Amino acid sequence: MATQAQSMGSVKDIQAHLRHAKADTTANEYMQELPESVKRMVGEVYAMLTKGGESQESLQHLPQKAANSSEGPAVSI
Repeated sequence: MATQAQSMGSVKDIQAHLRHAKADTTANEYMQELPESVKRMVGEVYAMLTKGGESQESLQHLPQKAANSSEGPAVSI
């Protein structure tokens, strides 16, 4: 939560929300820098999941048999 909120408020705002005694705890332990490539990847995965299927681009990385298969993985009990 703190990582996502860093563009929405100050460290002091996030510290108060998380009830940390020290802002250093919030900044050093709970906030991380996210590279733009990671943000883009997460957004693409979210879009794929909310559409209810895989994008054509992600299917290109699968072997042809797996990409055409409509069966789920075999489960043994």
